[in-house]
Amino acid sequence: MEDIALHAVEKLVGEDMPRKSTQQERQVAKDAATQGFSIEHDPDNLHPKRNPSNPAGTDGAGIRPGNTIPTSGLDLSIMLNGELVTIKDQIQMYATNQLISHPLVSPILQPSLGGLPPLLILSGGGEMLRDEQIHVAHKAANPLKYPPGKSYIDEHPEAEEILSKWKPTDVQLQVWDDLCHVGPTLSFTRPAKYMYRSIAQFGAWALAKAQERDIEIMDDDDISVISSGSDTGSDTSSEKKKPKQEVSPASNGVALGQAVPTQKVGKAGDPLPAFTHHMIRQRVDRHGDIYPLAPPSSLPALQVPANEIGVIKPGPVRKWIDAKKEWDNKFAKEKRKVQRQRIKEMARGFQGFGDDEAPPPSALAGRRGLGMEKEAKLKRSWGMSLWTAWGSSHDQKT
Repeated sequence: MEDIALHAVEKLVGEDMPRKSTQQERQVAKDAATQGFSIEHDPDNLHPKRNPSNPAGTDGAGIRPGNTIPTSGLDLSIMLNGELVTIKDQIQMYATNQLISHPLVSPILQPSLGGLPPLLILSGGGEMLRDEQIHVAHKAANPLKYPPGKSYIDEHPEAEEILSKWKPTDVQLQVWDDLCHVGPTLSFTRPAKYMYRSIAQFGAWALAKAQERDIEIMDDDDISVISSGSDTGSDTSSEKKKPKQEVSPASNGVALGQAVPTQKVGKAGDPLPAFTHHMIRQRVDRHGDIYPLAPPSSLPALQVPANEIGVIKPGPVRKWIDAKKEWDNKFAKEKRKVQRQRIKEMARGFQGFGDDEAPPPSALAGRRGLGMEKEAKLKRSWGMSLWTAWGSSHDQKT
């Protein structure tokens, strides 16, 4: 089995060339390995039997040829401008291409997200994953309205039973105007400070609900001062006039041309309002002011057909190819070096974890070579220690 895997890697990186190969043939193989994807200018007619994962089904194989759904044993491929593009390089760092459609990797592909503990989903209006987060939130709160596609249910009949088995999940969804991904990590900014207040309020509510008691949150306004004049400053004056908030609907998940609710309904960190159909749907500006989130009918993330979810699309693939061409050309030497190193590591073998444990190739645990020494214990980070001490001091004051 290891020999088969080793040969597959050698073939992928162009190291299985016959000894009599010409310099030109080797150069072509080298360029193909460095490129990370291949293009067939005159692809054969793809018969449906060769295309079992086609989301359009066997009848629609001619409409969308290629393997546009990640699945085990098949490379991702898609037709672009009459050419078949096959993706060889791993797209995401956290999983192989074959695993990114696994429901445990991509929760949006679960048959149902009902029956979960209460969820708080904070999404940045300017981040790339915004639409996925919006869809996951609505799917959890209303599993029957956002079921998997027909092709998935046909292949997994048990999905229908799962859909009816679990009750909807209570979800608070907040879409923060123009914010980036993981906004709370920018803890020195005003939006992040308000996000922490939302998180604290939701956590206290969930704990109190589980313990069937009242919520107790201390008012720490005297300690946790949030500037009203600058996004990152420490000015405490409440008399400064708040700059007018410019709303950009299209960049915050609302379809262009739709009316945006402008009536303020609360402040980030306020007690939770009542759930409506298992959801609290809110849009929050950078000042922590809460507005109603636009209705589902105006959110592009909720208009995608079920059969199209988890399917690669031409637009993102083109962007990925353009970026790959630039970076693969710039770092071709380094990439070839890593590819050769992986072949040598596979030839030597890896440490096993038993028959029941098989980490994917993207996991560092699965690439621990035989006889590899254990890593030295990391030194203590003084910066992190100071940060922790500051946080602990704040907690003690509140």
